[in-house]
Amino acid sequence: MGSIKHYRAFQIDPDGHVFGCINLVCDDDEQAKREAAALVLVHRIELWRLDQRIAQFDLPREAARQ
Repeated sequence: MGSIKHYRAFQIDPDGHVFGCINLVCDDDEQAKREAAALVLVHRIELWRLDQRIAQFDLPREAARQ
């Protein structure tokens, strides 16, 4: 049985500034990546655990042009 881990998904505006944060509690990095990727709607998401960036999820090209 693994321990749960705490992550933060930061919402990044087009200028590269953080404007929001969503806390995630997941079993592992892979689950956290799936949950963070699902948050990409209008803004880029950066997934962090403590002081380590785990992943970055950009907008699809179609959404970025709108």
